[in-house]
Amino acid sequence: MSAPITNSSESLEPSAHAYPVGRTLTVLLPAIVALYGVYQGTQQVLWPAQVAAVSPDGKVQILAISGLVGGILGTIALPVGAAISDRTRTSLGRRTPWLLATSGIVFVGCALLGVSSSVPLMLLLWAIISGFANWYQGVIYAIVPDRIPEENRGVASTIVGLGLPLGILIFVNLVARVSQIHGYLIVGGFLVLATLLFVVVAREQPSDTGSRAPQAGSAARRKGAVRPAEILAFFSGFKSWDFSMAFVSRLILFFGFFTMSGLNFYVLSDFIGAEALPGGDVAAAVATLATISTISQLVAVLIFGKLADVLDRRKATVGIAALGLAVAFLLPLFMPTWTGMVAYNIISGACMGVYFAVDVAVMSLVLPDPENAGRDLGILAIATSVPAMLAGVVGSTLLTVTGTYASIFVFGVVCSILGGIGTFLIRKVR
Repeated sequence: MSAPITNSSESLEPSAHAYPVGRTLTVLLPAIVALYGVYQGTQQVLWPAQVAAVSPDGKVQILAISGLVGGILGTIALPVGAAISDRTRTSLGRRTPWLLATSGIVFVGCALLGVSSSVPLMLLLWAIISGFANWYQGVIYAIVPDRIPEENRGVASTIVGLGLPLGILIFVNLVARVSQIHGYLIVGGFLVLATLLFVVVAREQPSDTGSRAPQAGSAARRKGAVRPAEILAFFSGFKSWDFSMAFVSRLILFFGFFTMSGLNFYVLSDFIGAEALPGGDVAAAVATLATISTISQLVAVLIFGKLADVLDRRKATVGIAALGLAVAFLLPLFMPTWTGMVAYNIISGACMGVYFAVDVAVMSLVLPDPENAGRDLGILAIATSVPAMLAGVVGSTLLTVTGTYASIFVFGVVCSILGGIGTFLIRKVR
């Protein structure tokens, strides 16, 4: 599927201006929504409910194990998959083959997980879904620097930013109201359909045209030899201060955010109490809060994505949103009630909406090497995927050490403040 890796400075890829921006962004949106539908539909409802049904006494521990395994695989798959796609040479282009392959594998994994009741098999399938969903994410995010000119990055960031709230609004509500197997089939199937729509409507130009002079040492790489210098070169983006600050600030902030959202099901059932929820239905309460949060996010994304472009204050917008999230985390500490959770979701939804509306634009502007944009953007995206996958590990550890869900919110406050400070330390972006 891919040609030998080379490092020629001459790019074979067409300019971003060669692609129609409007058409690309129109079909990119459902693909991003589908990806977050897989993430959020499984993480917020399907997976914790399935784990609780199979092992009610060990649910938190199993969630932690699944997070650890998924996080490790996601950490590897996201940048490596994006880097492989950077160098893929086919008549379908460099991203298209991997989008098709990874979405198909995620669908099969979801279909099998939906009918599984053995914990080891469930963990294996969860690992497969996590790894290939992250691979897909690394490739689909690379579409932005590939095809969208810098003057349109704010709009592109808004489109990508809409993916999370719409993914939650559509799929968390859907899977909370259908059976387990149907829920998994819905999230996996929509990813395949959205991917097919994207690759057909926004067809990628071939990447197998032209030739590159072979580089010394490429034969050794084809035989499987990897030198330490090549490994270090893979992470060369961290030589850039702005790239490093963007990564660190995102990593810290998302650890706080996803640790809470990853345990949302259990926070409602064990911290707030099922009896305090409308109708006493935890799954329905999760869906209701997701809807509230999503509406806040949508409003914020639509307002601040373009506004940050107009004002040219992307860094400041992201930093202020991170600090606002710290305020949201304080609410359930002082109001451990259904009302407190509603207030938390309104404010946190708005802050994350602002954050996501501008975040991708900031990431695309700190990439140090255009030739390896997919790889470097994939590394930055690890700062989102790893916290999402490791939320169970962090949450389980905090609960074991402190014995209270209140520690989850304190952790969120600290992470939000540190993430905001890290964003303000970026120099190149205003």
